[in-house]
Amino acid sequence: MKVLLVSEPGVDGVFRHVERLCHFLLEHGHEVLLAYSTRRGSDRLYQLITELESRRFPTLDLKVENAPGPGDLPAFLALWRFQQKHRPDVIHGHSSKAGFLVRALRLVGAHQPLLYTPHAYYRMNDPHNAKARFFHTCERVLGHIGSTVNIGGSESAFARTALGIPPARQFMILNGVDCARFAPADAETKQKLRAELGIPAGAKVLGSVGRCSAQKDPLTMYRAVQLAHEQHPDLYFLHVGQGEFAEDVDAFSASHAMGAWSKRLPYLPQPDSFYKMLDGFILSSLYEGMSYATLEAISTGLPLILTRAPGNEDFDHFGLSHVFLGEPRDPESLSTAIDQWHGSLARLSNHRQIASDRFNEQTCFEELLDAYRKCLGHPAP
Repeated sequence: MKVLLVSEPGVDGVFRHVERLCHFLLEHGHEVLLAYSTRRGSDRLYQLITELESRRFPTLDLKVENAPGPGDLPAFLALWRFQQKHRPDVIHGHSSKAGFLVRALRLVGAHQPLLYTPHAYYRMNDPHNAKARFFHTCERVLGHIGSTVNIGGSESAFARTALGIPPARQFMILNGVDCARFAPADAETKQKLRAELGIPAGAKVLGSVGRCSAQKDPLTMYRAVQLAHEQHPDLYFLHVGQGEFAEDVDAFSASHAMGAWSKRLPYLPQPDSFYKMLDGFILSSLYEGMSYATLEAISTGLPLILTRAPGNEDFDHFGLSHVFLGEPRDPESLSTAIDQWHGSLARLSNHRQIASDRFNEQTCFEELLDAYRKCLGHPAP
């Protein structure tokens, strides 16, 4: 099977999903074409491009931004020519920009099965926002083209009830995680990794991986952590993320003298070592699909501190033993959840086992491959 994957982000969770899917398809003998954008790139994106091109699988730089812009029409024309030339069997778009470009191909005669994974719809927490209404109108129209792959219960329900996506055009396939790579570290490795960052011995380390963006609401997280530190001086906070609010969170950190017990890292090429340093994982999002960062934390056996937001709430339904929820945009509520986490550290979590049972990457990608076959009219083996 020849699969064309299209993704505007070349970094963060969406790209990690696309990257792992590429490798899964290659390992199972399929051809992979990749359309991407270098406007939000990373070293791992360039490594993937090099790997594909070394195998003589074509790639295409769409050069598009995340938001709608004048580059979208040239990108669409380039994508149309690319698929006309290479004739993939299936075209699968990831996140909203790629979803728009891929499904619009049907309007100019593309006959292949078209699939779209939103990785969270824009402002699932606030669908009545003026900008959200525009994007959701586009999703309603395009939702009748091709098939939508929803990655969590909240997103799947939102697609049906708020966007009117017909169930017959939906697949519900959970995100998966590489459980072999994202595994707990032994005590010696954990201490070594912490020492490299100057984290004091005996600290209770709380970490987060997420963009400094409106969706992730990092200022609420920083305020909650600062409040929690007043009650728990042994708390140390690590955050990996960059974005439009990076200066704001750095200013907040500086004004509250958080530098002695916290650190923000713009980017890590190998995130698995980051989770190995932690005692807990926190995310203050206003909405999510099924966060890759959260899955990686679960696979590493970490307790979760999450906002009670669409997507995040899904993790409260898998039997995880250490999930502590606070309210979105409420630092005091999230600080209370941190306090609950701090008091739970003596108890072992069942998260590693549930990751292996429910979020195993191999199983999730096999389900996606079966979806491709179903769209092609081929029976699953």
